[in-house]
Amino acid sequence: MATMAGRLVARTSSSSAKRQRFSSAVLLLALFQSSWCYDDAAATTTVDYGYNNEHEADRVAFLPGQPRSPPVSQFAGYVTVNERNGRALFYWFFEAQTSPAHKPLLLWLNGGPGCSSVGYGAASELGPLRVNRHGAGLEFNNFAWNKEANLLFLESPAGVGFSYTNTSSDLTKLDDAFLKMHTAS
Repeated sequence: MATMAGRLVARTSSSSAKRQRFSSAVLLLALFQSSWCYDDAAATTTVDYGYNNEHEADRVAFLPGQPRSPPVSQFAGYVTVNERNGRALFYWFFEAQTSPAHKPLLLWLNGGPGCSSVGYGAASELGPLRVNRHGAGLEFNNFAWNKEANLLFLESPAGVGFSYTNTSSDLTKLDDAFLKMHTAS
């Protein structure tokens, strides 16, 4: 577990093992974090870092208004955390700028209803790209934390940012639990 959390993907000769480690790390982090909120029952080639087609399907090649330099290696998608309720959390992942396989993985959670990890953490605070002051494009963040670590921004709980649930009662349960937790004496 420490190896999965500490490294993005260990270099091995088996792409199946890489895919399993990457998927397991993202899923375990999402499941661990989502348990705090609720208490109810592509591409066709392999790239330099050894990602397979499944990972390449989540690669974000370029965003509108994104500066061309320095290059930003990024992935985005969904992790299903409750299949029965149709609950999925959105993630946005940025590789470290150098030697990503040897850099730690940092999970960023802005936390709480209405507080987006993507809108605040990734796009305003420590991510490699920021919305420019005119709102007409993106600019590189010279103080981005992906200079030293792989960054994983997770939108949580379901209903915040791009994360979603297909079960409306999930949203009211969260609100009730949040209010109970913060209004108790």
